[in-house]
Amino acid sequence: MINEDYLANIRPTHRQLQWQRMEMYAFIHFGMNTMTDREWGEGHEDPALFNPGNVDVDQWMRALVSAGMTGVILTCKHHDGFCLWPTKTTEDSVKNSPWKDGQGDLVRELSESCRKHGLLFGLYLSPWDRNSQYYGQPEYQKIFHEQIKELTTQYGKLFEYWFDGANGGNGWYGGADTTRQIDPKSYYRYEAASKMLRKNNKDIMIFGGTVPTIRWIGNEQGWAGETNWAMYDEDKAKHYSEAQWGMEDAKQWLPGEVDVSIRPGWFYHPREDHQVRSVANLVRLYYQSVGRNANLLLNCPIDLHGRIPAEDSTRLIAWHDHLKEAFRDNKLRGVAVTASNLRSGDKKFAPNLSNDGKTKTYWAMADGMTSGYLFYRFSRPTRLNTLVLQEYIALGQRVKRFRIETETSPGVFEPVATSDSLTTIGYKRIIRFAPVETKSLRVTFEEARGPVCIAEIAAYLTPEVLEAPKIRRDESDKVHIPSVTPDVLIEYAIEDAKTKHPKGWQRYKGPFTLSDDHATIRARVSTSTNKDRPETTKRLGFAASQIQTPSLGADDRKALLDGNGYTTVTLEAGQTSLELLFKDARPIQKLIYTPSQQRDASGHVRSYSIYVDGQKVASGNFDNIQNNPIPQEVLLPAGTSGSRIRFVAEAIVGQGGRVTLGDLSIE
Repeated sequence: MINEDYLANIRPTHRQLQWQRMEMYAFIHFGMNTMTDREWGEGHEDPALFNPGNVDVDQWMRALVSAGMTGVILTCKHHDGFCLWPTKTTEDSVKNSPWKDGQGDLVRELSESCRKHGLLFGLYLSPWDRNSQYYGQPEYQKIFHEQIKELTTQYGKLFEYWFDGANGGNGWYGGADTTRQIDPKSYYRYEAASKMLRKNNKDIMIFGGTVPTIRWIGNEQGWAGETNWAMYDEDKAKHYSEAQWGMEDAKQWLPGEVDVSIRPGWFYHPREDHQVRSVANLVRLYYQSVGRNANLLLNCPIDLHGRIPAEDSTRLIAWHDHLKEAFRDNKLRGVAVTASNLRSGDKKFAPNLSNDGKTKTYWAMADGMTSGYLFYRFSRPTRLNTLVLQEYIALGQRVKRFRIETETSPGVFEPVATSDSLTTIGYKRIIRFAPVETKSLRVTFEEARGPVCIAEIAAYLTPEVLEAPKIRRDESDKVHIPSVTPDVLIEYAIEDAKTKHPKGWQRYKGPFTLSDDHATIRARVSTSTNKDRPETTKRLGFAASQIQTPSLGADDRKALLDGNGYTTVTLEAGQTSLELLFKDARPIQKLIYTPSQQRDASGHVRSYSIYVDGQKVASGNFDNIQNNPIPQEVLLPAGTSGSRIRFVAEAIVGQGGRVTLGDLSIE
């Protein structure tokens, strides 16, 4: 039995409240992995490899300020162990690199630039160190804590500190080149580390470890649950994905942080220059994170020249410009409002405080009341499609279910047309719905854990934003070009192989057959009111109709070759390889493995080998595949040719499971 009177009084600390008001801040991944084109380095990389071009941290700051960011978190040491400051704890740092003749200190440069540009500064320090010979031993505990001490005493105030959850496994470890496992809860001595952090930064927020003040949202795909409680108890969780929704009955205030990258990877890779998130995609991230009671930590990789790439910064700025325009004109500001319930006639909690533009004032119901409504009447018919609701979370999170209605005719109210679930609110909830013109708006709080306290409700007519359509070719060579936006004009063109120019744009009316090998298709979308025409390009490999899969039935073959990572193939128990056959030998440049895009990462291929006509031609690891299940391209040696390709899963995510594949294609 949930004691709702008790739970309604679980509240954020002052620092948690201040942190939630930041809403959006940037992750910066930059380091040895940037130089080696990896996601996870193995620890044996020579510091001499770190020699970026003209590192310009002020350029980072200008782009991030223009994108509306409030802070920056730098990965000052990733799992490979290379440190971006001249630490005394290891030789694997910038002091032994050619960058600035070994005199550089990126942590200092960035911390000073943050202060100059008015952004808060935070740090990520990987507990796992694949370079250190002492990892897994007591000596490394001292090294790890000394690194924390250096970072928290030499670089000014920190707003957040990140302890990554990747812990132990194979690594170089000073030349041992072995596998080491530890118990992260006890080995890293997080309690002592946290005391050290707070000693010099009393308001610091802590991600990860055993004494966090915020929680990972449970995915790296950029979304929080539509139902999202700020409360969470990690000891009660049966699976990490529960963090996406929080826990209504948890006794700890542990708000969610959504971490996601603007590119497929966390570090910069030239091959992803064409895969920067669109403005429409970034807008959707905002609605699905900040708009669902979570903070957004958006990763912006730094390129080989030491800058945020031009395309990335352009998208970031356009994204923020869109948000500023979308939320510029609050239709409810100053509108007449009444409420179903008043708190003892106290003007400090009057209904008009729910639309005064201030989040530190609020309307409150009387004690004992857990349902009621706010009623807003416009002076003239007003067109709306978005509502922003905020609870006064200094007193806790209380709303469990609400309803939004507009007056369609005198005295007649109908619910708005939305696909969002109207459950929790928390710090901020953004609900989008079909445009409606109305003279009255009613927000009804149907169920709550205590007297409802509403800091602000705002209404907007947000502009339409288009996202480039997706392109996929299925197992029967049919091309599909869907759009996430309804009622749009979709056009496509096939590139000329020689000129790389489109042969001519055609209107897309539905799936069409294209059996050409290595064709490149472009697609764009527009509406009568938006002619931006965001465009996408897709290079296709060999036509699936030419590929035989002798070990699979018809349904599994379809799932494997349909270009859709959400349809999956699970191999039989004990089966670790899959063979693809062509009728005749042909040049083969690459194999593209797409892990299952379903939520469960179990069965993802973590280590692989590839054989062509019985000869092993490639092997390696898919780093971070569990948390970042993006398509993985494996380039084969020049001159590779054959008719029989065997893909072998040498290791998978999870213990004792079966290999799961989302999609395979060959170029």
